[in-house]
Formats: sequence, C-alpha cells, structure tokens
Amino acid sequence: MASNEPKKRSIVANLVANMLTEREDDFTANVTYVANRSIEDLCNIAANGKSKFSASELLAAHNDLKATAKDELYSGSTVEFGLVHNSLGIDGSFIGPKAKFDPAKNSVTLRSMPIIDVKKDLKEVGVIIGEVVEGLPTLRKVTDVFTGEVNGKITPGNTLNAEGKRIKIVGTEGNTVGLFFIKSDDDAETAVPMTVVSRNDPSFLSFIIPALADGKYYLEIATQYGGNRTVLLKDVRRNRFPYVLTVGNGEDDRPVIE
Repeated sequence: MASNEPKKRSIVANLVANMLTEREDDFTANVTYVANRSIEDLCNIAANGKSKFSASELLAAHNDLKATAKDELYSGSTVEFGLVHNSLGIDGSFIGPKAKFDPAKNSVTLRSMPIIDVKKDLKEVGVIIGEVVEGLPTLRKVTDVFTGEVNGKITPGNTLNAEGKRIKIVGTEGNTVGLFFIKSDDDAETAVPMTVVSRNDPSFLSFIIPALADGKYYLEIATQYGGNRTVLLKDVRRNRFPYVLTVGNGEDDRPVIE
C-alpha cells in the first residue's frame, strides 16, 4: 500500500572547533557531502527513476524555463525557480532625493530564499553527528588590502591577508597542499601559486589573489601543518572558509542563500 509519509532522508556532519569564538567547547557542524550534482546529473537521475521523460527532454525543458525565469526576474518580477524564490535588490546608498543609480557605488543583487515546501522539508531531514574533527586548518578572517573589505569582495592581482589557526602551508603531497579558490557555480578550482605567498605563518597568511573571473568563490586551505614545527601530520587536511568571496559584481547563475 502506498504511503503518504514523506521520504526519510538524513545528512551526516562532523563537529569542528568554532574558531570565531573564544569558547573551547564551541563547535560548528560541517556536512559531509556525498556528491556534487549538476543539472545534467539530476536529469539523468530523474530519467532513470520515476520520470516519463528522457534526460535530454528534461534538460531542454529546464533550459527553456531557466531562460524564461531570467527574463522575468530581470524585468522586475519575483520568480520561483528550483528550490528557491528569487528577487532582485539594489545595494549601496543613495544620497538625496534626486540621486541616480551609480555603478561605482550601487549594484543589482540577487536575493533568494527557500520556497515554502523546502522549508517544511528541512524540518524532516535527519542529522547524524559524527566524530569531532581536530587539527583542521581554520581560516576565520580575510582582508582585501586594496579595498579594506573584510570577508567580502576581493581584488584579483592585489594582496589578501588571512588570519586563522593552523594555517601555515607545509607538506610533501605535491599539488594537494596550498590555497585554492573554488567557484561557487561550477566548483572550478584555481590554485594560488606558493611563489605569490609572501607570509606563511601558523596564524597569518598573505598572498596575491590570482586572476579570477567575476563571480563568487570559496577559499580553501590544505596543509599538513598541525601545530608542531618539526612533525607534519600524516595526511593533508583541507578546510573551507565559511564566507563566500566576491570578485567584481559577483555575477553567478546560481543563487547564494544567506
């Protein structure tokens, strides 16, 4: 007999020390991701499951809907698409009643929130807390020296200062250690050459930001440093800075939900 009960799903997360507070017993939970699904992947999964449409048909329909959604959004409509409800906003101040939009100070931004049924679904997702992960390199603050922006916009070709704990980059694992910018829309990875790292200390890094295209990025650090000056960790440990960093206007097809 068919059941109306929602499908039970769960995620696994490990506890990591919260370096943004002074408490020794304060942890954050990092979700263990099991896969990275593109829209093509989802179409293939759906086509091999319950859908009566082929993967190519699903992808074509998605692309048509996406184009329509963008046209409506860019024309001033609020648009429900995918798992989120989208609307445009404007950042920056306007001085005086006759102020005009100034691209040097103002920018159009995308605001996204989960749709109602997703909000309901999130309450049904089980969370399995795994082990406490110790010794991870932890970035807690980055500053764009050119603009003074903290944990926000970054300027390619200029210096970025990073503060944290156990962030000295050392190791013998070839190209697996270092700093990496991960583009939020496609997970494309850009490594920071060690030749542009001017300061490499356990709690402070300084380096030149590579030539990144406009968009939104995550910064990740990988190292075998664990706090001991002479003994390296057996394995490379990699961790992600929790804030999204923006280059240019941060134009990106995928909304970042905050």
